[in-house]
Amino acid sequence: MKLTKMKKSILAIVLMIVMILPLAACGNKDASSENSGTQKDEIYELKFAHVVRPTTPKGAAAEEFKKIIEERSEGRIKVTIYPDSQMGADQEINEQILSGTLDMNAPFFSTLTSFVEEFELFDLPYLFNSSEEAYAALEGEVGQKLNSYLEEKGLVSLGYWTGGFKQLTNSSRPIKSVADLDGLKIRVSQSPLLVSQFRAINAGGISVPFSDLYSALQTKTVDGQENPFANIASKKFYEVQDYMTISNHGFMGYAFIMSKKKFDSMPEDLQELTKEVAREVMKWEWDKTAQKDAEYLQEIKDAGMIIDEFGEKEKTEFKEATKATYDEFLNKPNGEELLNLVKKYTK
Repeated sequence: MKLTKMKKSILAIVLMIVMILPLAACGNKDASSENSGTQKDEIYELKFAHVVRPTTPKGAAAEEFKKIIEERSEGRIKVTIYPDSQMGADQEINEQILSGTLDMNAPFFSTLTSFVEEFELFDLPYLFNSSEEAYAALEGEVGQKLNSYLEEKGLVSLGYWTGGFKQLTNSSRPIKSVADLDGLKIRVSQSPLLVSQFRAINAGGISVPFSDLYSALQTKTVDGQENPFANIASKKFYEVQDYMTISNHGFMGYAFIMSKKKFDSMPEDLQELTKEVAREVMKWEWDKTAQKDAEYLQEIKDAGMIIDEFGEKEKTEFKEATKATYDEFLNKPNGEELLNLVKKYTK
């Protein structure tokens, strides 16, 4: 009798467990669905600051990224853009990204050198012979190496943009050869290697933030500067500079970067979408720069600047005169490795 009662008790317990398990599973499923829904309903706001005008290819690329990613994410990602140095110079913006107050930037490579020294690679004169070489290197092994260095510092690389090749302008005299730079005060960005490069040819190498450059040229704090056609035209440097030399002596690139902490906070599907859109915008920005360069050059000519151009002889002289910068870079961490990688993509 007692055994029968015990069997009945065990049976009742088993039945109770069988009945409870589906309910518990259902509850977990509902909770999971609820969490998934919450994640999908969450809006991720990205604050994107940069230092150029929205009309430049770089500025337009930021707007293109915003437009595409907001559409494809169906509003789950919202991008607010702060152009034209509203949030400070590139280095200040980079620091704000690392501190978490901003999320994205597309800074000039040289402004990254204070915490990723390897970006000084692009401050070497005549590193690339064409935009095609630069694009292939940044899409290939050179870019992959740089991506890893950025990630170590808490940044995600979303690709590399181009500003084109740098030209020389000044308010003193025509620059037809390297010797003509002797004694001039040429502004460069905040890169030690660029400072060394121009000091090697006795041309100052004075560091001035891009946002202050027009004023520095106007007041003759510096005699001249180096920038691509887009920046010379959009900032109207031709109003305070009389001479330009088409030297193509340095490649100006931008790293499209994002806070790793912010990137990691997004769900996986939005991370993949961000990378996908960034890849498309990278190609769009390079094409836009190539298209606009001819227009910018015409604007500069129409403004009345006196224009000269370096031939192969002058380019070789410039590179020889600044050879010490190559030696300096070779002695830096990973310098030799990066230069060897570049050789894979150049003639």
